[in-house]
Amino acid sequence: MCTVIKLPACNDVNDDDKLALDRPKDRCSWFRRLTRIIIMILGFGLTIYVCVLSSERYFKYWVQTTIDRTDVHVSEIAFPAITICPTHVTPMAHSTRREQRLSMLYNLVQSFRWRISPPNHLNQLNINEFEEFQNQTLLNVDSILDLGYSCKDLFLECTWRRQEVDCCSLLFRKLKIGSCYVFNSIIAENADPTWPWSVADAGFKSALNIKVHRIVQGIRLTAIGVIVQEPGQYVGSSVTYSTDDRIVVGLQPQHFTADPGARARPVNMRYCYFRDELTQSFSECIVRCHLSYIAKKCECDHKLIPSTNPLNEKPLRLCTVADLTCIQQNGVSLFYMGNIIEESKDNVFNTTYCECYPTCDHTQYHAATFTDRLSGSDSRSDHIEVDVYFQEETLFSYRSTLHITMLDLMVSYGGIAGLFLGLSVLGAINFVLDRIIICSKPTPQPIKPDPENKKVLRFFTCNQNT
Repeated sequence: MCTVIKLPACNDVNDDDKLALDRPKDRCSWFRRLTRIIIMILGFGLTIYVCVLSSERYFKYWVQTTIDRTDVHVSEIAFPAITICPTHVTPMAHSTRREQRLSMLYNLVQSFRWRISPPNHLNQLNINEFEEFQNQTLLNVDSILDLGYSCKDLFLECTWRRQEVDCCSLLFRKLKIGSCYVFNSIIAENADPTWPWSVADAGFKSALNIKVHRIVQGIRLTAIGVIVQEPGQYVGSSVTYSTDDRIVVGLQPQHFTADPGARARPVNMRYCYFRDELTQSFSECIVRCHLSYIAKKCECDHKLIPSTNPLNEKPLRLCTVADLTCIQQNGVSLFYMGNIIEESKDNVFNTTYCECYPTCDHTQYHAATFTDRLSGSDSRSDHIEVDVYFQEETLFSYRSTLHITMLDLMVSYGGIAGLFLGLSVLGAINFVLDRIIICSKPTPQPIKPDPENKKVLRFFTCNQNT
């Protein structure tokens, strides 16, 4: 039977009791403590360094674009808008000198608009020869010529999806400016409410095939331009100019989408706008950039598209025939959707970047164009044939995603902390709670054996801070 020992109160502990509670001192405790501090400092440093590297992947790396599907059928996307424009004309032999000079002026203006080399006789043309038209705006050059033709005068025959249809009532609409006609564009004048249409096949004459008259109201069309553009854009991703009898345009579309998570990156890193972020369309931005460039160089405004007037800028005078020399020296293609403007003057070559971006959900139409001239018995020389079609029945779809998401970043942080510090959320919480005095657990301490009872008794030391 053991003798019960009464533990003294905390305030009554004498020196002998204190000696009984003392543990043997560890001679290497300072070395282990120093080593532990060094390892913890090194671990914290490595953790911070690797976390910074992981954060750079999230905040600085660009959005990556990968192939989403390889079997998207052409019927799942819209057929592009097709614009037909007379670019160069030749007056008939019985035309007056005034009509001949007007035709030369029309061709010269079209050469600047399309940024193509004018015929040799126009290269040496003096602008002063059109003195009576010096104050005429460039937008009204088409009306000066006054071809007076209608849609039925221009188009001979039209085929859509291998079915012959009426060109004017069903397909083409006149543009608000100029002498061009457009099909399948939702921004055309009196556009069909069911546009844009689509096709379900690929190959020659599977989509749009048209024939254009060479002779229109006593004027011979020397060349025409074919613009391939997205149905909701003003200018095209592919522009073809040809004097040949047949123009074949094979399309290779590519569809692009983006994950909603890509919003976390700025526009200049994902290179596209979501639709609720748009303040202007891609083509409006391009046209405004090109016209602003002309306005800066020539101090005049070429309002090719009325809805693209520069915002919050001082109004400028309209470009006239007298400004053709300046426009020729500093001209840009007003029909091509180019983000880069090339500048070359006095052997100095520079570029201007427009910083315009499309919507994140859009379709690009890449065109492979072939032209030829009919000969032999097949030659009629009274029309120009244009065939626009998809080369393949399927296309690639691309999706833009974040290179690293927020979830990936959190997982990376957790793995780094566990690797170098052995930390976890639960371990960190326990570490903090153990350092709070009111939450700390009492520590059992052994006492020396009682010589009278020869049994080891254990008791808990009193917490001096409670």
